[in-house]
Order: sequence, then C-alpha cells, then structure tokens
Amino acid sequence: MDYDVVVIGGGPAGYVSAIKASHLGLKTAIIERDILGGTCLARGCIPTKTLLAHAKVLKTIKEASFFGIEIEGFTLHYPKMKERKDAVVQELCGGVKSLLHAARVDIFEGIGSFISPTSIKIKSHTTTVITSKHTIIATGSVPSTLPIAPINKQNIHDSTSILEITTIPKHLIVIGGGYIGCEFASLFKELGSKVTIVEVFKKLVLSQGEKIATSLTKKFEERGIDLFLGKGLTSIEPSFDTLCCTLSDGTKIHGDSVLISTGRKPFTDRLHLDAVGLGTNKYGYIEVNEFLQTSIPNIYAIGDVTGKSMLAHAASYQGILAAENIAGKGKKADYSCIPAVIFTDPEIATVGLTLEKALEQGISAKGATFPFAALGKAKAMQEDEGFVEIVYGEKHHEVLGGTVVGYGASILIAEIALAQKNELTLEAIIDTIHAHPTMPESIAEAAEVGLNQPIHLPRRGT
Repeated sequence: MDYDVVVIGGGPAGYVSAIKASHLGLKTAIIERDILGGTCLARGCIPTKTLLAHAKVLKTIKEASFFGIEIEGFTLHYPKMKERKDAVVQELCGGVKSLLHAARVDIFEGIGSFISPTSIKIKSHTTTVITSKHTIIATGSVPSTLPIAPINKQNIHDSTSILEITTIPKHLIVIGGGYIGCEFASLFKELGSKVTIVEVFKKLVLSQGEKIATSLTKKFEERGIDLFLGKGLTSIEPSFDTLCCTLSDGTKIHGDSVLISTGRKPFTDRLHLDAVGLGTNKYGYIEVNEFLQTSIPNIYAIGDVTGKSMLAHAASYQGILAAENIAGKGKKADYSCIPAVIFTDPEIATVGLTLEKALEQGISAKGATFPFAALGKAKAMQEDEGFVEIVYGEKHHEVLGGTVVGYGASILIAEIALAQKNELTLEAIIDTIHAHPTMPESIAEAAEVGLNQPIHLPRRGT
C-alpha cells in the first residue's frame, strides 16, 4: 500500500497530524501500537485531570461551611472515581478513532519500524509493509525510571501505574517535585493521604521560575505536605508493611506507596532508526529543523521525541505544522508562546517570558501584578489566594508573557497568550471591556497596574 504520509504514533501529536494531512488532500495512514489518543488521553492529561476534578468536588464539600452549608456523613469511594476516570478515557480514545475514520485516515494497529526512508514494517499478529513518500515520527515519551527504585506497580509506581490503583495510599512518598509529582501530591493530599515530596532542588517546580517555585512551595507547606528539599533518594527497602526511603542526608521516610516522578524520556525504541541512518542526540531526542524535518528530508518528527516542548498542545501544534509543511506550506515552528499549566491546588499557568527570563535575555521589561485578594469575584467564591502577573516591554508596553497562580489559572492564561502572540500592548488589554464580576478582570487590572493607573489598588508613589 502506498501513502503520501504515514504517521507512527497515535497521541496528540500523531493523530492531529494525520487528520490535518488528510484534510490537506494527502493519502494518510497512522500506526499505533497501543491506544489511539496516546499518553495524554490514556495515561496522562485526561485521567489525571479527571481525578483532580473529583478532588475539587471533595474540597468544595469540605469547605461548604464557609458558604453556610453544613454537610455530614459523606463517603469517598475511590474505586468509583477510578471507574469514572476509565470511562472518560475510553470515551475520548474512542472519539479519536472516530475522528480518524471521518478524516479517511487508514489505521494500522501494531509496531511501526523503518525498513528504508520510504518503507515501513508494521508488526502485530501479522506483518505488513507499506510505503510512504513522507513519514512523521510521533512516538512520544515514557516515564523516566531510577535503577534504585524499580517500578513494581504494587507499591512503587510511576505516573502510569499509579492511575490504576484502587485504594488511596495512607502515606504517599513522591520522588521528584516537578509538575507531574506536584499534581499527584496535590491530588492525593486532597483525597486524604499523608504526602511527602523529596526533591533534589531547594524548591518545587524550580524550572518554572523563582516566583512560581516560591509560591507553590509555600502553599504546599501550608497544606501540610512534608517537603524534603535539596535531597536525593539513595535507596528504597521493604520495612515490615511499609517502604523505607533513605535520602542523601541519611534521613529515612516510611510510607506504604512511592511515586517515582523524575520526568519523562523520549520513546524511540523499535523504530529501527539505524535502518535509515537517523540517530538521536545525547539526551535521546530526535533533532529536527524549524520545519520539523529530521536529517532525512522526507522524515519528520513531532511531539515529545523532539524535546522541544513536552506538552500535548505543543505536540498538536507541531503535528499540524508538519502536515502543512509536507503539503508545501513552508511554515517555521515558533515556540515563544506556548502556555503551560500545572494542575495543582493552587493552579499555576505560564506563557512566554517570566520577568527573570526577560531580564536575563537583556530585554528592558517589567512585571505588573494584581492579587486575587483585591478581586470581587475571587472574594465571592472564596478563591482569593493567587495573582496575575503580566510581563511587558518597558518602552512600548507590549505583552511578553505572563503568570497566573490560583483559581482558573488554566483559563485565564489564554487571554495573556492571545495578547502575546498578537503583539498587543497593556493599553489594548485595558481598552477591552472585561465583564464584571469575573476572574478575567484581574488581567485588565494587572495591565492597569503596569501603567500605574489602577482603579482597585493604590497607585505607586501615593
């Protein structure tokens, strides 16, 4: 069978790219060895956010008395939460298959590997060989592991296996304080687990910048999450009915479950890249140019395997771009305006440059912050912890990026992203009427702070 485009991998990079390629008139096939929808739908974004939605309902019940509502005798059924999570995943993964069928993309189940730059072998219960003018590699990533802590899926988990447990841990020890570890820590703390985080850096999510790291670290401490910062894990050993984690300073922590959350690594196994003379860099990523082409011109790579931005929406963006470039559009990838969200409590969202990064790059920039404590809607909802910060150019007031910490951060960051992408200024945001009372008002208020003309905060110098 001959195709214009064959996509290897059916995650948010691959299936989006396949649909786009077909829409552009290219005869397209997709190969998936596991579940259409990939890690995001089956083992990542969707299942974790479904469980976090359950935790949010639980938190609302616990805090109902703040609103004059007394609730007694409620019961948490975690197996039912898992059942709903599984149902959501199944529905959405089924939806991906339907979308591919509707786009007339041929679906092959099995392991795809290269025979040559234009020939691909698909191995399942039988072996099939197809040919393609162009191939897009979209095989994603898998959780990183630690040799001293092999995953047994019983009491030592990675971010995939922990989604399958049916009993809430009494004491969960999270190794790694990045965004994945912090999301699970936030989830299980709300569900009633004692939670401990071990992180080699001095603050949580430090890669997100000092301001966010400081804010989340402080909030987790206030929530009663035990933090062992600046320390690494040296061993895990059974100890009666618990696990004993020994840290680099000799500290011993006992818990019934351990989550290894030390990041993700690209998955290129079984592709037989050597068959086409294609390699990876020292970190295991497939290097691509600004058009998403590898060193083999008719082979493209997108998503986590490129290491450009290991986020589902960035992968989908790359997927669309790769399909368009195969169709002759000649579009260059731009990673300057990719929003990122950490679905902890509080939510954290960023886009573009932080003030630290802007100044490091020699940009004359400033940051304007508006606290939720001064926002009527946030007060009304008992969600007044948090802030919006807009980073802007000092001379022309153009939006360079932003940060939101607190309720609705994942929603609010979209307006800042839109402003940055379209080179809007603080004045443009202020001139846009924001409905009242709403959380997005905080963005306009932050812009007013930047111009030193706030209405709901005192002006600087007064």
